[in-house]
Amino acid sequence: MMWRVVFPGWMCVHAAALSDCFQQPHICGVKPFEACIACEKGGSRGCCMEVGTIPDCYLKPHICGNDKWCELNDHVSWNETETTTRGRCLNFQERCNSCSATENDDNPYRIPGLIGTFEKESHSRPFGSYLERGTRCGPKDICTGDSIPVLPPTCVERRSLPSNHDSPSRQKMYEWGKRMMRMGAHNYERSRLDTGPEEQTAEGSTREEVHEGVNAILSGLWNPLLWGEFTPLTIESTYDELCCNWENYTAKLSSFQKDRTGPSYRFPMDPLAPEIGNSPSCVWCLFDNAYNDENPSIWSLVHALTFNLPLVLSERQFALLSSLPMWLREHLSCPLCRSHIEEHLIELGVPASRSGTDWAHFFWRAHNYVNEQSEVTRCGSQSCGWGLWETPESYNCAGVYRYAWYVPFPDAQKQWKVEIAV
Repeated sequence: MMWRVVFPGWMCVHAAALSDCFQQPHICGVKPFEACIACEKGGSRGCCMEVGTIPDCYLKPHICGNDKWCELNDHVSWNETETTTRGRCLNFQERCNSCSATENDDNPYRIPGLIGTFEKESHSRPFGSYLERGTRCGPKDICTGDSIPVLPPTCVERRSLPSNHDSPSRQKMYEWGKRMMRMGAHNYERSRLDTGPEEQTAEGSTREEVHEGVNAILSGLWNPLLWGEFTPLTIESTYDELCCNWENYTAKLSSFQKDRTGPSYRFPMDPLAPEIGNSPSCVWCLFDNAYNDENPSIWSLVHALTFNLPLVLSERQFALLSSLPMWLREHLSCPLCRSHIEEHLIELGVPASRSGTDWAHFFWRAHNYVNEQSEVTRCGSQSCGWGLWETPESYNCAGVYRYAWYVPFPDAQKQWKVEIAV
């Protein structure tokens, strides 16, 4: 004899469900169709429930609310009057936990109003590969996919572009180019007192070779339709900069900046904020004579150049881009940064492509990889002990992101690609 037990709420379960359909899936009915669902939220025992009693977010998309997403599933129907698509509400994956979406630009790319995603062609997935689980990151997070070599696909906080973010104007391009002209490649032990911006010495390559190389890179990758014809940079254009140790520079720092490493301080979430934003630019005259904002400015320059390349590169442009990682390895002023070029850029696989978009994607991916491992991202400052201005042990920052660090490709494109007005 068949009998039913009515549980609190909407669940109506078959008597056989008391036997646990997770262990015995055959006990659930076929007509009417019954699904095997956890008897209690998060429980380990399965109960057979008639599909008609399960909230269907395909028919009622609003029932999931803001803290869940609707997973759609198709099934074979024996009843011409019922829908063959159903939806169930699932919790978003928690931050720093695994997600299974494959990184493909927008992790994966979505069209507004379309919940589903575009999967890569089936022939691109090797036979026998694992299928992706149906997980999603919350609305404020994003899945890293496979773009960070040291992480599995992970839900991380999505970095929003500052409202006043830098954009690659002609003036900005030349300002960032000056940083490249003054790349020092010295170490901090070569301090020289009483020097100014005009007294930069050679290290490895001559200064003339460095300056010639910078102009070759910029002129070859420069987009004249956006920034006009390229005018070669000169080192003399940087001689009016203030030295980071001069009193007329330190007087320009806010109390907040002085308390947080002075000229070295960076605030990636709002770099142009007047009091808590980045310290003003200056030159480290005591040792390498490089700009204090060399690294972020070089990233800005590389992104601006690569996001505005032609669709198909010339052979000269391909040669310049292929050599750029080694150029940075040779000339970046920061010795720690130079030591990571092989890991963060070269080992990612320098493209053998003549597609401009592929090169923009390569440097975007590399920048996210660098951000994942930086003290600024992990702890919030160049010297990031909370309350103690010294570098803490690595375990204090492991798995902690004081500043959101992952920039999705469409956001990077929005910041760096210049749209030509028609």
